[in-house]
Amino acid sequence: MSALLVLDDLAEGPNALAFDLRAEELGLKDEFFAFPSSVATRVEVQRALDNFKINAVITCRIAGECYRCLEEVQEEVSARFRLLLQRRQATPEELASAEKDGFIEIVDPGTRELDLCAYIREAVILDLPMRIPTPEADGRCPHCGVDGADEPATEQEREVDPRWAALAQIEFSQPKEGS
Repeated sequence: MSALLVLDDLAEGPNALAFDLRAEELGLKDEFFAFPSSVATRVEVQRALDNFKINAVITCRIAGECYRCLEEVQEEVSARFRLLLQRRQATPEELASAEKDGFIEIVDPGTRELDLCAYIREAVILDLPMRIPTPEADGRCPHCGVDGADEPATEQEREVDPRWAALAQIEFSQPKEGS
């Protein structure tokens, strides 16, 4: 299955579509994460003649090693993309401007379909976290329950190294106005 948007089948006004794709179909591959479930995409297309305003929400699960306890963990990723698609003749300058903008796509008036797979793939890749669990997690490891606080554990680790004490004594003068 693909995420094919058949432009002529869309009614004027709002249209809702849904696509469930496998990560392999989208070419999603990451050295740190696996994609254990399908990539669900919910698309809302607002059509006005040959203008198509596309808003998509993509959700999927990723699996990988917890950076705290190294156990296998899964987390949900949510991504979005928006696109204004126009079917019309365009000058080379308009095409270059639309390409630079990134959110506008101008296609030939004879275009009947648009494959959304590349847009879905890009949105997911851009929203992949650096690690699992993400910083938005509640601070505890989802498997072992250990608090992820980065505070030093002992009183000795909290002490300031005496070699740095001299730096605390430095006073900086404020620059004079006009200099």
